[in-house]
Amino acid sequence: MNASLRGLFSCVMLVGCAGQTPPVETAPPAATEATQPAPVTSAATVAPAASPAPVVATPAAAVAQPAQGSLVVKGLSTPESALYDAANDVYLVSNINGSPVAVDDNGFISKIAPDGTIVELKWIDGAKDSVKLNAPKGMAIADGVLYVSDIDTVRKFDAKSGEPKGEIKIKGTTFLNDIAAAPNGTIYVTDSGLKLDASGLVPDGTDAVYEIVKDKAKTLIKGKDLKGPNGVLVDDTGVWIVTFGANELYNVKGGKKSDVKTLPKGGLDGIVKTNAGRLLISSWEGKQVFGGSGAGSAEAFTALVSDVNSPADIGYDSKRNLVLIPQFMENQLQVSQLP
Repeated sequence: MNASLRGLFSCVMLVGCAGQTPPVETAPPAATEATQPAPVTSAATVAPAASPAPVVATPAAAVAQPAQGSLVVKGLSTPESALYDAANDVYLVSNINGSPVAVDDNGFISKIAPDGTIVELKWIDGAKDSVKLNAPKGMAIADGVLYVSDIDTVRKFDAKSGEPKGEIKIKGTTFLNDIAAAPNGTIYVTDSGLKLDASGLVPDGTDAVYEIVKDKAKTLIKGKDLKGPNGVLVDDTGVWIVTFGANELYNVKGGKKSDVKTLPKGGLDGIVKTNAGRLLISSWEGKQVFGGSGAGSAEAFTALVSDVNSPADIGYDSKRNLVLIPQFMENQLQVSQLP
């Protein structure tokens, strides 16, 4: 991990800057239109659908339009991952709510409508006696179950009600990060291999990718050469990994790295695939979301969204062709139209 990225995490871990509540903005929500997908011509036309449920807005929440083709949802707390739940047409955002390694049971999952309205800030709330959630990060849905990574445990919730459905503890892990679900229900989760010391988060050598079948986890690949595996994506070409400790994208085949590609900047966090088959990858170092191709392509990755601070584990709204960008240090979610 380079010095600049370590410095950002030191701020979160030692000073608590990411846990501060941002100033409240009173900008009105984006205009809602039924048509989709349509090119965005102004910040107020992100082609959202109607809210999926009666709105339960919080006083700290506000929607602002910072740039053409984008909206920003404020009032979150160390948001790490965004997921589009297509079945319910809603965005889910995991909120660490403090340190990404603290066993404090105060993490929560937010439910946000496509127009940027916070439907329920703490839909799944670690503060409830029935829910255990410390520092939630990656999320994936398979067979009606929401899987959430939480330090050394993958927690399961009913994807519709949010009720707890059990957990899968993975021995020897220290920083479970992103999660992806294959069409057959197999779950993949990364361990970025990080620990806390006096300088912030530093590598600890547990870097690995795990495969979960019928609630049993086994190692898919492990080793320091994985360079802090973070985002994970499963498609018909394999299991794709992006690295926070470097600027690498690679496929995992036969227990080895393959199809290694180098991106323009490092600190890579999230990876998703668009309807058109392009890979989108977020970069903390570049403050960008890159677009490009994976296996068998010489296409270079280029910036599609720029000037985004601390872009964490991105999501993709396949209905509207929007990229969902949790801004870890800014306590907000940016939703941007893709070209």
